[in-house]
Amino acid sequence: MGTGWQGTRLVAQRGLVENVKSRSFKVVTGLLLLLSLAGVALPQILGKNGPTTYTLATAGKAPADVVATLDAAGKTADFHVKYVSRGDQDAVRQAVRDGHATAGLAGETLYASAKAGGSFPVVVAQVVVALQTSRRLAQAGLSPQQVADLQSVRPPQQVTVGRVKDEGRAGVGFGVGIVLYVAIIFAGTAIATAVAMEKSTGISEVLLATLRPSQVLLGTVLAVGTATLVQLLVLAAPLAVAVQITDNIGLPPVAAGDIALAVAWFALGFMLYAFLFAASGALINRITEVNSAILPVTMTLIIGYVLAVTVVTSDPGSGWSVAVSMFPLTAPLAMPTRWASGEVPIYQLLLAMALTAAAALLLVSLASSIYRRALLITGHRVRLREVIGGRAVS
Repeated sequence: MGTGWQGTRLVAQRGLVENVKSRSFKVVTGLLLLLSLAGVALPQILGKNGPTTYTLATAGKAPADVVATLDAAGKTADFHVKYVSRGDQDAVRQAVRDGHATAGLAGETLYASAKAGGSFPVVVAQVVVALQTSRRLAQAGLSPQQVADLQSVRPPQQVTVGRVKDEGRAGVGFGVGIVLYVAIIFAGTAIATAVAMEKSTGISEVLLATLRPSQVLLGTVLAVGTATLVQLLVLAAPLAVAVQITDNIGLPPVAAGDIALAVAWFALGFMLYAFLFAASGALINRITEVNSAILPVTMTLIIGYVLAVTVVTSDPGSGWSVAVSMFPLTAPLAMPTRWASGEVPIYQLLLAMALTAAAALLLVSLASSIYRRALLITGHRVRLREVIGGRAVS
């Protein structure tokens, strides 16, 4: 076993070194790092604007009770109010019209800017009404405690409902699905191309003189898988750390766990499909036949991605969504998206991972058998019936 693993390790080291030294690996990894850092830095930069500031113009000095109530509301709703004094009602109106004030209050008249008013004039109006109501209640004979009791009445609790618990987290899940789909497609294509290149150039014959086909297969898969995993970690690590230490990135802290879980799903999805891509690459005789050889595997991945985007994102709790996220061939793309909706029981996640791992082991055995037999057939493109019913080569 030690000798067998040593051969696999040598093939993996050779393939990994070639991948890491290639220009495409360096360029893609650099772009992923820049993309990840931009995703962290931009929200920080854009989030430094601070609370929104409104300007209230008043005829004379702003009433103390209005100032106190607006400032208290500003602390709760994260806005700041600047107060400017004007001599009379016409001057207040002029300040609002010229854009020097967001709103203006003069006696019983409230002026609102047509361009930049927003909801601030409504807040000012509510403050004025609340203060006037308090005065009239006191004049009607109510005690200060009774007036305070009336003012303490709160509106019904507002609960936002939707198909997902957290839209920000759901967005992370959607992004994870896209990244995993692209990563598995690119890694699988790279594996098939590497196998086809070794076979068409005769390198595989040299390797098979000292190594078993299974060692060559596993080493090639490990090399490409490790390189792709490194690139995913380069992309995910800054985002996961930023989610934990800052609020300005706009994502909930739980999204860091979803990003970490995505790495596990990549490992499962890669193991599920990588050996199928390798077996497909071994069937061809010329490097130009790679795309047509891997088409069935690629189409399976595309179908899984389409189902994840259309079925799961539209209704994560539906029966079809559950089925798609549990079926091994589609689970690596669908379950991360559905999990981010916050509606998945933990047992379904664990069951989906177990089923995917079991299916991957079965496909590894099947693909390895096809690979061993196809790699030794040269001179023409290998048909599946030639290797499925053939005699295994150890």
